Amino acid sequence: MSRVVPARLPLPGWGLIALVALLAPSGAAPAPHAALAANGAAVEILTFHGDLARTGWNADERALTPATVRSAAFGRLWTVPLDGEIYAEPLVARVPVGGTPRTSVYAVTGQDLVYAFDGGDGARLWGPVSLGTPVSRADLPCGNIDPVGITSTPVIDRASSTLYVVGLTTPDAGRTKVYKIAALDLATGAMRPGWPVVIAPPTTSGIPFDPGVQQQRGALALVHGVVYVPFGGYWGDCGNYHGWVVGVPVAAPTRQQAFVTPTHREGGIWATGGVAADPGGNLYAATGNSDSAGTVDLGNSVVRLTTVPALGFSGRSADFFTPSNFVALNDSDTDLGSSAPLVLPPQPDSSTPDLVFIAGKQGVGYLIDRTNMGGLARGGPGVNEGVYSACVFGGCRGGRPEVFSAAAYWDGGNSGRLIVVPGRGLQPAGCRGEGGVVALRLDAAPGTRKATFRVGWCGPSMSDPGAPAVSGAGGDGSLVWVVDSATGVLYALTAATGAQVYGSFGQNRLGGTHRFITPAVANGRVYVSAASAVVAYGLR
Repeated sequence: MSRVVPARLPLPGWGLIALVALLAPSGAAPAPHAALAANGAAVEILTFHGDLARTGWNADERALTPATVRSAAFGRLWTVPLDGEIYAEPLVARVPVGGTPRTSVYAVTGQDLVYAFDGGDGARLWGPVSLGTPVSRADLPCGNIDPVGITSTPVIDRASSTLYVVGLTTPDAGRTKVYKIAALDLATGAMRPGWPVVIAPPTTSGIPFDPGVQQQRGALALVHGVVYVPFGGYWGDCGNYHGWVVGVPVAAPTRQQAFVTPTHREGGIWATGGVAADPGGNLYAATGNSDSAGTVDLGNSVVRLTTVPALGFSGRSADFFTPSNFVALNDSDTDLGSSAPLVLPPQPDSSTPDLVFIAGKQGVGYLIDRTNMGGLARGGPGVNEGVYSACVFGGCRGGRPEVFSAAAYWDGGNSGRLIVVPGRGLQPAGCRGEGGVVALRLDAAPGTRKATFRVGWCGPSMSDPGAPAVSGAGGDGSLVWVVDSATGVLYALTAATGAQVYGSFGQNRLGGTHRFITPAVANGRVYVSAASAVVAYGLR
């Protein structure tokens, strides 16, 4: 039986894991994917999808396998209700609380509140810590979230044991909107000296930053000592918003720099996965539709931004990729940037290009050479663009195929390298379902600098899948985890074949949740954000 743990009820502590940083120290280049600790200890989840490449893969998971995750032995362990709606992925870290090392789970809500809980039994460790008063939907020009406070996934700096989190606040009952970035001590929730700081980047490319029309939903990223904060617009595309990435140096948080899409308007960076980064610290941002009538303005594009340690970036793109049919995508509100870029791990074969994967509302998946992105593509819609492109959902034949949130990556050795993509609409040819997750098998042609993908497997039908996470190493021990927000069910599928191993039906059902939710899988536990609660699943 699962149990509900009131947020204010202290319970006995529990702590088990030893840490390994998935983010490099603030002055170093980021790790391309989740790494094992030198002593084989378990990992922490310090950022969205576990790493800056946004792979979503915890290769160190050993307890949760297709053999152990069965309804009789696995299920919901506890539920912690929170004050406010949750749109972010929980983060996991091991910190000393009251002198005792504990596995801590961090959650944030739309009421601008931050909480820390014991990962073992759900006992509250600290919080809620308030960033301020959230903004009512009635005080915004459009949108579908009410109120708007913290909606993005924070990021943890392991080197300084600090949690960075961004929330929209108002000091005067909605008349003024202010985005604040806070820095909290992981162990106590105490605000670091000099924080919080108002996000107020300088006018960039002739465009001033307007917090009244910008929504901050994409996950934060910490690269080279700078927290990068992406912005898009609200549901309804109201106001003169743009796609922003604001860099906040942790050593000098008021010295902010920014990149902004040079569109007349729109071109938001809004996917929940935020921006991704490669091992050299380059950022990759995917944008939504703009109102361009034919000029390439970086709407519906993937943009590469070069960073400088501790300083941020110049505000200009270093390279970009735009599909050839970007005008049609603009006109139909078919955002390429409905999902976040996925930086694929470099391969030992130097003839294989370093790749970024992206798929959006059109249902087309693109492999892009991240060292030479190509600018405006010259192929045909969904065909021969980038390094390779093909339909993933909906057959791209009309209807409404859509890919949202973020894809995940898994290297199964003999089982192949897979990109696991969540989407809605008809599954690809050879599959019988509609919606869910599809695994694309990566194929590279040595010596040609070419790569392709083909369908490896299709999972069961789902109406509205969130971002998948992958756990385990090897073909026999790995699982894909995904939440169907339409039904409130957490699924576990075998990573090698897509066969369903577990579904949280009955008393294990997650219940109401928001779209684009991704599970955090660490140390034999799966932590999931419900609509206004954190739910833990594990072996019983």
